[in-house]
Amino acid sequence: MTVISLSQLNDVTVRIRLGTAIQDKPIMVGRDGDRFTVAYDLERVSLDGAAMLSRSWLRTMGYTVAEIILEDHDPDLTALYRSCSKLRMNIEHTEGPLITEPVVKGRGEDWSYMVPKGWDLSDALDRLPTAFATARPNIARNLRRIEQARRESGGKIDQALAVTASLILETGDPEGVYDELAPLLARTQPESDESAA
Repeated sequence: MTVISLSQLNDVTVRIRLGTAIQDKPIMVGRDGDRFTVAYDLERVSLDGAAMLSRSWLRTMGYTVAEIILEDHDPDLTALYRSCSKLRMNIEHTEGPLITEPVVKGRGEDWSYMVPKGWDLSDALDRLPTAFATARPNIARNLRRIEQARRESGGKIDQALAVTASLILETGDPEGVYDELAPLLARTQPESDESAA
């Protein structure tokens, strides 16, 4: 059974920008409230590497990266990174014969959108939902159910649904998340008139 930790509820946004050649480390991380900024030295680390390392480091600090926003990068690359981050995935630009088109792959708890170098980024973004659903059908199915519930609720429980979706993405265990949340939700229900009498 999934045990939900406080760190899985601690979602943060990370803004990534190119650093300067004079920065001390390949990756410099700063914090502003619930947002983190990452400056990376392209001579010493790739953007993909900087994003992955930042996600891993923040996880060890008890944070879950829920959104990555690139500053001063190509708009198509920025859109792709943002969309992948919302699905809790890294991006890896690959070379070689094994990856011939964009595909989602998992390694343990980590998932990446593998995009061949030189691939049209707008096309990669268009293919992302199908690639994600193919690799993680159960997760994609549950996210669709949550989105449907959000539309039907008229915004009344958006925050609860957003937390549920975040936990499902982070744990990869929808049934475990529902099992953990159900007792909590039951305890927050107001007493019925009959029981209150």
